[in-house]
Amino acid sequence: MIVAIEGVSNSGKTTLARSLGECLATETVGCYQHVAKDPALLGRPLAHSKEELLQALRVHLTVEEERLRLATDAVNRTGMVIMDRSVDTTLAHLRAVGRLRGLNAEASARTLVQARCAAGAAVVPDLTLLLIASPQQLARRGQTRPEVPRPYYADDFATHFYGHFAEPVAKHVVRINADLSTDDLVRLAREEIKQHGMGG
Repeated sequence: MIVAIEGVSNSGKTTLARSLGECLATETVGCYQHVAKDPALLGRPLAHSKEELLQALRVHLTVEEERLRLATDAVNRTGMVIMDRSVDTTLAHLRAVGRLRGLNAEASARTLVQARCAAGAAVVPDLTLLLIASPQQLARRGQTRPEVPRPYYADDFATHFYGHFAEPVAKHVVRINADLSTDDLVRLAREEIKQHGMGG
């Protein structure tokens, strides 16, 4: 089974994915930034054109092929994998940047992603845990992670990002309050996984 952890930058995805993987004795697949051979090719925080948005998406989908291989191998070994982000991230990010910059590429982007999913070239999570962090929490975490571009977790970006999940690619999305402690997040995540029939 495939469980994805989603949310804007600084919402605690990587920490939860790692902790959950340890608790469930299963493997995790890193986010696009960690899996990409050259993270610089993933694009800059705010694109300047619709084509730039779509090109960044194409690069992410190339990285997704490697993430799919890693996820498939993990599921074959243990029956489950925890993923730090999913293809929903690519669409949510594109939606947020596009709306901030007045660039509408959402329909074209969804067509690209759906085609990859239909071709079996992208991971479609069985369950996505969407971390919703308060602006105050994101700002606090941002102070400890100056390498994360501020636009990736600003209030307006987050609002548009979360809006994508009204129509996600994932089969099931559960929203979780990311302001909780890591222990509480792990407990809630395990409960959701168990409820969706994936062990726990």
